[in-house]
Amino acid sequence: MEQDLKKAGVKRCYACIQWEGQRTYYSEKKMFKVDTHRDGNCLVHHQLTKGSHFCDRFEALK
Repeated sequence: MEQDLKKAGVKRCYACIQWEGQRTYYSEKKMFKVDTHRDGNCLVHHQLTKGSHFCDRFEALK
C-alpha cells in the first residue's frame, strides 16, 4: 500500500464525499493522503471503485 498526497477539488473518487475508501484529509493543505489504486465503496453507483476513478456525479468533500 503506497499512499501519496493528492490535491482536493479534482473530480476523482478519492476527493468525493460519496466514496468510502481509506484516506486522510489535511484541510490546512487542501490535500488527501490516499492510495488511489485501492478500492472503496461508491455510494452513488453501489460498487467498488478505485480512488483514481473519474465520475461526473462528483461531490466535493468539504
